Amino acid sequence: MKKILKDKRVAAGIILFLLLFILVLLRGVIVESYISGKVESAEKRYALEINYDNLEINGIAGITLKGLSVCQTGHDTLISSDEISVRLNPLKLLFLKIDTRSLKIDKLALNFVKEDSTSNYEFLFKEGKSLDTTGRKTVARLNYSRHLDNLLSMIFGILPKNAQIQELSVVYKYDEYYLKVNVPDFKVDKDVFTAKIFTEECGHSEQLVLDGKLNDSKRNIAVKIYSGGEKRFFSMPFINFRWSATMQFDTLSLDFSSTERDNGVITIKGNSAVAGVAFYHEKVSPENVVLKNAHFNYKVNIGENYFELDSSSVFRINDLTFSPYFKAQKRDKWVLTASVNKSKFPAQQLFSSLPEGLFRNLEGIEVSGNIDYHFYLNIDFSNVDSLKIESLMRPDHFRIVKYGKTDLRRMNGEFEYTAYENGIPVRTFAVGPSNPNFRSLDQISPILQMAVMQSEDGGFFYHNGFLPEAIREALATNIKDKRFRRGGSTISMQLVKNVFLSRHKTLARKFEEMLIVWLIENNRLSSKQRMFEVYMNIIEWGPMVYGANEAARFYFNKDVRDLTVNESIFLAGIIPSPKRSLNNFTPDGQLIPERMDGYFRLLAGRLRVKGLITEAEEALIKPELRLSGESLRIIQQRAAVRDSIMWH
Repeated sequence: MKKILKDKRVAAGIILFLLLFILVLLRGVIVESYISGKVESAEKRYALEINYDNLEINGIAGITLKGLSVCQTGHDTLISSDEISVRLNPLKLLFLKIDTRSLKIDKLALNFVKEDSTSNYEFLFKEGKSLDTTGRKTVARLNYSRHLDNLLSMIFGILPKNAQIQELSVVYKYDEYYLKVNVPDFKVDKDVFTAKIFTEECGHSEQLVLDGKLNDSKRNIAVKIYSGGEKRFFSMPFINFRWSATMQFDTLSLDFSSTERDNGVITIKGNSAVAGVAFYHEKVSPENVVLKNAHFNYKVNIGENYFELDSSSVFRINDLTFSPYFKAQKRDKWVLTASVNKSKFPAQQLFSSLPEGLFRNLEGIEVSGNIDYHFYLNIDFSNVDSLKIESLMRPDHFRIVKYGKTDLRRMNGEFEYTAYENGIPVRTFAVGPSNPNFRSLDQISPILQMAVMQSEDGGFFYHNGFLPEAIREALATNIKDKRFRRGGSTISMQLVKNVFLSRHKTLARKFEEMLIVWLIENNRLSSKQRMFEVYMNIIEWGPMVYGANEAARFYFNKDVRDLTVNESIFLAGIIPSPKRSLNNFTPDGQLIPERMDGYFRLLAGRLRVKGLITEAEEALIKPELRLSGESLRIIQQRAAVRDSIMWH
């Protein structure tokens, strides 16, 4: 038995020796054949021109390539290098697999150029095409795990334990925009690397320091990036040009390890951290959003057609920790699923962790007690109407100890309200007895009150500030229309938006609106009656017309308590678009019936169900009324101007 084993070892040794001997003899042929094949394949697939001045074979598996240039036919040079010297693993080279042992590059330049609609790099991001059985071209379905596995294998295969890249430059040009990233000397010494990075963006210069290490066997990369100049913060280039945003940070770190592809799935585990982040985008917040510290410990699964953030991941934002779940799966269209569940945690953790500049009214607020939070979202973009969304925050012995920048009880007494148009303040008036147009609820027509409530939020006195189904329907509508059309707002949400928030339409404003509504409704900071009273006295009802009594005077030249049923229904119907209200009338001030016929019948039915009118009265309600007072004067003036223009 021992003799057999010994003979096998001898035979294996002889075979290995012969393979190495053949490799030495044929190394030039093998390497040149491999490189020529790859070059020819790439040139055919992407219409490339790949040229080099000289290819040298050094030792058993050493390669030196001089004067390399790569470009797509008819376009600017994409890649160029004076000299690339590589030493490969000879055993893996036998099987045509690349495993770099050492690497040295002199003057490597990546040049991305785009002018108008043409570029020298977009071919890199196009999906490959193949022929089906009929000979027609078909677009290959992306396999995310396979592509990622190939990318990681290439990175860990190319990056050796020892490497040096001198004068690495990356240039991006798009018409007048110019960005250059320069790395004078990038070194990898026994898997540890360091480099200084200089950026120049349209004449503005910044400096970064990059430190890190990599491990081939564990497929691990750890990186730390921080400002290397005199300034403490580094300003990210490109994002202002691409997304009209700005971002600065103090330190950014990333450490992740990847498994190999197993049953079509790759798992990436790691952690990332950022410190001193300042971000600005006009659609997020009108001010810089400042995040002091954030840490992400994550596990991500990548399959053939999906990305999944595992629920074992832990995110920490300032003092708040939570474990989100997210999955994006590509079927015919994308299907997105997200959830967060956090049970009975100290409420102050939430409010003290809100990023600075994002929720201005809540800065400095102190609370006690606990909160339970549940969130679930599912969107199938092939059937948006099936969208599901749940968001529920339950208080447990919760109370506000100290108000922050804004006292959320301000509506309880008389206060000054400022109306805005396009973000500009246009009028300020008192909401209370000192204003001659202020009317308490008992001074406002009950029919107008009910008509407004049935039009805007029929369950106002019974819900806690939110109507989940209305929010779901609004979100589905906005996704289908690819723009913000509906907000799913209750009267509580409209009131908070008008009284407390800026007029800048941002994501932050919507989230702040929801938090303030939750605080007011759950802590009974204002009664429902007072909230509705304020609402009826501040909402816009026409050109520079605010509040129910001003509206009654403007349209019908009477006090709000004296409105008829028809007049009340009309006023309730124009709340969503008050500035277009006069378009519903003829030049002599008569309501055009077909403009509001369906709405009148709908509201009349609801008023009858609520007991404010009888069936006989409902049958008599028609979209018939006539303007008087200031509104009639404006209608007649507009008609006169139109007639004058037509006459001339």
